[in-house]
Amino acid sequence: MADFEKINDQELENAAGGQAGSGVFKKVANLQSGYLAVRTAPAAQYENEIQSTKLYNGDVVQITGSYVQGTTFGGGAATYVWVYVPKTGVSGYVNAAFLA
Repeated sequence: MADFEKINDQELENAAGGQAGSGVFKKVANLQSGYLAVRTAPAAQYENEIQSTKLYNGDVVQITGSYVQGTTFGGGAATYVWVYVPKTGVSGYVNAAFLA
């Protein structure tokens, strides 16, 4: 498993391309069932889910960080992106395949 370093607010702001709050907004879409988990790491493991935030079709997120490669259930490849969730005030990784 890859090692990930936490970055500070300034580094995150720079990665997002400008001032905090300037990211692109996307909607959660294409969920067939269940929810889209917000995660502390770009890997689909139960242990890294942020339990206070579950996203459903139509929920809005703000992309505030870079897209990164990670894993999905079963170990396959997935692309994740760092987002801010306005409805809960939480930031974390989500699987970008479910954003439109």
